[in-house]
Amino acid sequence: MYQVTLADGDIEAALTATTHCGFHRYQFPKSDEAHVLFDPGSSAFVRRSRITVTGDDAFSGAIETHPSAIHFWACFNRPFLSFATWDTVLHSGLRHCEAPRAGVLFDFHTSAGEPLLLKIGFSVISEEQARLNLQSEIPDWNFAATAQAARESWSKILDRVEVEGDEEYKKVFYTALYHSCQQPSNITDVNGKYLGFDQQVHQAEGFLFHDNYAFWDDYRTKFPLMSLVDPATFKNVVHSIQHLYRHCADYWTYTNPKHEPHVGGFSVSGKGGFRPFLTCRHEHMLTVVLDAYEKGIVREEVESTYQGMRSETMMQMPEEYDRIGYIPARPDQTFEYAYDSWCVARMAARAGRTEEYDYFMRRAGYYRNTWDSRIGFLRARAADGSWLDFPDDPAVNREKYMYEGSPWQWRWFVPHDVPGMIEMMGGRERFVRDLDYFFSNHLYQAGNQPDIHAPFLFNMAGAPWLTQKWVRTLLTEPMVHRYGTHEFYQTPIFDRIYKATPDGYLLEMDDDYGCMAAWYVLSAMGLFPVCPGSPVYQLTAPVFERVSIRLDEKFYPGRQFTIRANGLSVKNIYIQSATLNGRAFNQSSITHETIVHGGELIFEMGPQPNKQWGL
Repeated sequence: MYQVTLADGDIEAALTATTHCGFHRYQFPKSDEAHVLFDPGSSAFVRRSRITVTGDDAFSGAIETHPSAIHFWACFNRPFLSFATWDTVLHSGLRHCEAPRAGVLFDFHTSAGEPLLLKIGFSVISEEQARLNLQSEIPDWNFAATAQAARESWSKILDRVEVEGDEEYKKVFYTALYHSCQQPSNITDVNGKYLGFDQQVHQAEGFLFHDNYAFWDDYRTKFPLMSLVDPATFKNVVHSIQHLYRHCADYWTYTNPKHEPHVGGFSVSGKGGFRPFLTCRHEHMLTVVLDAYEKGIVREEVESTYQGMRSETMMQMPEEYDRIGYIPARPDQTFEYAYDSWCVARMAARAGRTEEYDYFMRRAGYYRNTWDSRIGFLRARAADGSWLDFPDDPAVNREKYMYEGSPWQWRWFVPHDVPGMIEMMGGRERFVRDLDYFFSNHLYQAGNQPDIHAPFLFNMAGAPWLTQKWVRTLLTEPMVHRYGTHEFYQTPIFDRIYKATPDGYLLEMDDDYGCMAAWYVLSAMGLFPVCPGSPVYQLTAPVFERVSIRLDEKFYPGRQFTIRANGLSVKNIYIQSATLNGRAFNQSSITHETIVHGGELIFEMGPQPNKQWGL
């Protein structure tokens, strides 16, 4: 429940919700002039809105957010005295209004202590479906009971991970877990109907259709976290993507064929550009799909899903680029789509397509073609093979050839071939030295995603104690920060990245639907998926004495996986030794299969690094 007292008029407003509905409670002082303003067209995404006043206490309508629409049906707990709809002017008593920005104003007499209640149901199908959702989910006027049910629903989600330790860290942890679980959106109505990308109403069979994604960064952290704490929703997401593949592959387009920074990207639509709901971006959607298959969450429809993944990656990096082996002027995208090609190759192997596996594995090595060994950085190349200009200072994020990151930050993005990346950069010793320099000199960007896996690369280069050092620092210590989402700060910021304060995050952090929140959750638990699509997590010391993940027994054989950090303190941040289910454990990574079988991983902590552990 959200509750606030409005300073202008001393009005207390409280809001709660169900899956498809909102419930409002307004406490007005005694007044003959109490008003409720409904302004659905105020969002920048709304292109047109429609309002119909259907009685003396109810109204309905829709907002069009091209290429989709959201329908609603709403009612008050008492009749209104009068109303006026509007477009550009007020129309007293006019029951229907449609305009780029249409709305309605309701007038009431109110008494102190008698709340005015408003219920509103939503659907992407129709107003009738919105009304059905409302009647099913909030059949009465018990606001307190609805708020309590919402609390209990969220408690069930947050209780899937239990932590013991510092109270401030716990506040940050559960806030971040809450943020991680807010999207995507279940847009399947209470009777199982959903609107598909083919503009047809379907009946969901065995899953709930979801939409509203930001795959382009959530694939890194949020969906791997979901695989551990909410595999049921993860499965729903992949089945929804399979629907998308079936109905969109003939129509989707790449909105940025010249691969220019800041000019959009890959957003999937059906025929005529239709989408059933708003979505941010679809890049790297295929990595989420592969991750579900590799973890055994989804097993069916391998061939058709492979074809969808293949179509997705070939749309973004067409066959014409095979001649030169990179995307001209975009070394960052060359690195990204090499990773995507690796994911498609893994799925090709599942589908038994040996030749296509070989083809996409060759593409997975294209990242090497934009690496300039003379300067030790990825670098933009023209189509004729010549190198393009490079910044005088590779720490500066100028976003000319790379998006949302500097050459230093994009340098580490070869998640599917870390051994190859290490070799390309001069071997393990040089790699570890450069990576430690990267963090020691404040080149890491905590406000955006290209380098968020970087602290865990020490594990894979034979220096896990540096992963332990830098992850702990990023999670708990104030640091110098030189970067915003798209900017290099001339005057650095000194602050913690994650805080138990109202601002919560580092200034200008781009959470991207919970990606950065999920980074905190995973890192604080001591687990991180450097390469989603490979069912392996890198290990580090958690920030808690105990972390317990309650496993979904409908998906996994185990009931609970626990990580303990014995002796953990402000000084004791380094792993000295470890046991897994009572046996000595000397690895800095752990498989998904090991975790979901349940058990207990125990770290013994100390103040100095044990440079022999985890090698």
